[in-house]
Amino acid sequence: MINRILHWNKKRWVMIVSAFIFLLAALLLYNTYISRKRYEEQTVMAQEYLDAGSFEEAQEAYQKALSMNYGDKEFLSIGLAEAYAGVHNYDKALEVLRSRYEVEKTIAVKEKIEEITSKKTDHGFYQLISFGDTYFSNGEYNKAIDEYEKAKLIKSKLDISYLKIATSYMALKRYDLAEEEIKDGLALTESEKLKNMMGKVESRLNEIKYDEILLMASEYIYQENYEEAFNSFNEAIRLIPGKDAAYNQMAELYISFKDFDTAKALLQNYLRSNSSSLSQEILNKANDLITKRKEKERVLNELYTALSVVDIEAITKIMEDSFFIDIISDSAPFYYSPSGNMNLARGYGMLITDKNYIYAGGFKDGMREGIGIQFVLSDNKKTPGWYYYQGEWNHDIPNGMGKTAEESFERDSDGVWKRKVIETSGMFLFGLESGSMHKAFYSNGEETGRVYYTSVDGVPKAYLDENSEPIKTETPNHYVIGPLILNDEPTGEYYSVKFGTKYAIKLNNG
Repeated sequence: MINRILHWNKKRWVMIVSAFIFLLAALLLYNTYISRKRYEEQTVMAQEYLDAGSFEEAQEAYQKALSMNYGDKEFLSIGLAEAYAGVHNYDKALEVLRSRYEVEKTIAVKEKIEEITSKKTDHGFYQLISFGDTYFSNGEYNKAIDEYEKAKLIKSKLDISYLKIATSYMALKRYDLAEEEIKDGLALTESEKLKNMMGKVESRLNEIKYDEILLMASEYIYQENYEEAFNSFNEAIRLIPGKDAAYNQMAELYISFKDFDTAKALLQNYLRSNSSSLSQEILNKANDLITKRKEKERVLNELYTALSVVDIEAITKIMEDSFFIDIISDSAPFYYSPSGNMNLARGYGMLITDKNYIYAGGFKDGMREGIGIQFVLSDNKKTPGWYYYQGEWNHDIPNGMGKTAEESFERDSDGVWKRKVIETSGMFLFGLESGSMHKAFYSNGEETGRVYYTSVDGVPKAYLDENSEPIKTETPNHYVIGPLILNDEPTGEYYSVKFGTKYAIKLNNG
């Protein structure tokens, strides 16, 4: 009985223990299942956060998953590192990976360490570029260059830092430094962007040099070193053939020398291949000046001919015309020769002193010499008229046989204007009447008389009667110099002049 009871108790105890063990095993299995399920859920959640770019949530999820005693620790460590890298916390990412690598040196972790290290480098590089861009946008170009230089130390074979530095130098107008930077970049890269920028920089450097050359040309012109000025203009044209400034300034210089044809040819050559409103404007100016020059030559030739034959009507018509006043005399004084030879060492030509004084005749050593005529047009609008001397000249002074004529206008006793002309012929000594002289008087084109008299140093001598006595005159302060003759017959009247009269040829101050 006792044995039966003991056997039964032993059997029941075994059953109880077995049941407990089974229950415990089931509980452990359940806990394992629940833990693994939580791990898998946490892992999936972490990956989803990572894929969605929710890096901070991914970090928390991966950390929880790693705290569990399940799963692939390598996979979780790599995921956590990527979550840290997502917020640019590369140092923390590398810390996680290196800790894992110390536990288990796998290829995957090693490669991820290299990848994160590369990303850290890239991030530092582009962060410096970003800092530089901020300074650049604020106009702080030197500070921008400092940041770009730091970035260049990180990635010296990328063209972006060279491009940024060169752009900053260009903003500072230091194209020389920009050129050096691009050369440094091209030495390490084959960047097409750098090559294109080099073209722009070289173009700008050429423009700067071009402007410097033109500035030097202006200085040469100021110094009247025209040969070097023309050399500078040609140098600028060779440097940038398509730019109009050198052509325009050179053309203006030719125009200042009255070389209108060369200015015209220069600008026409430029405008065949280029377009410039200013060049066209200067070309039009040159063409206009050429037209005026031709008209000027025509008028001067007519004036020279009129002076040669003393055609008073033609002379005064030309000199009173606006073209002569505004165009021809505006550039006076100047010499003119119909032959085109302006060498006045010896020859014939015309001198335009101003709009009122002209001379045509012989020259020697730049002075009036030989036979010539000096014509003077009155500048008085109320009493118009003219005056001329035609005869011999010596060393720029009337000296020898010659003739003067003077036109004036007077009112008669009835208040009617009459045109008066006095012609004087004889010998002149240094511009003064000398010896036997002859005056003829005209009124409205008809001769009214003439007088023959003698002058000494320009002073007419008194006329004496048969008793060698001066002829008396009723005009106060006057004395008689000779009898008036008309149609070769004495009129019975005498011609008198004021005491102190001195006849001299009226010369201009030139």
